[in-house]
Amino acid sequence: MDIETLRTFDLFEGMSDEELTRKLELFEPIRRMAGERVTQKDDFGYSLFLVISGRLSVDAGDGVIAEVGAGDCFGEVSLVTGEKRNATVTALETCDLAKIMMWDFDELLTEHPVLAARIKAIVDGRTHS
Repeated sequence: MDIETLRTFDLFEGMSDEELTRKLELFEPIRRMAGERVTQKDDFGYSLFLVISGRLSVDAGDGVIAEVGAGDCFGEVSLVTGEKRNATVTALETCDLAKIMMWDFDELLTEHPVLAARIKAIVDGRTHS
């Protein structure tokens, strides 16, 4: 992953090249094949995922409630609320993701209040809809 990839995510809008370069090391690239689970409902959530490519289904227990794809993120609700995962996310096709762990995520939000506000807006939209 490079800074141009990070720029495709609205979360990082307005960050300088220097800031984005420092953030790159916080993300671990991972790949999931079609049918592979990325998160499991009711598990503890220790990471946030950025979708670099591919599509994934989001199942809150009563069937698929959404699909996420390139430019989306997921896993933030558990990190912000401290609650267990509220959905199972499964790859529908080969997906390239970037994972950031909770402790790095917390540091990122502390350093960038605008990013924290953007994440909070996503969480609010997903928990109040």
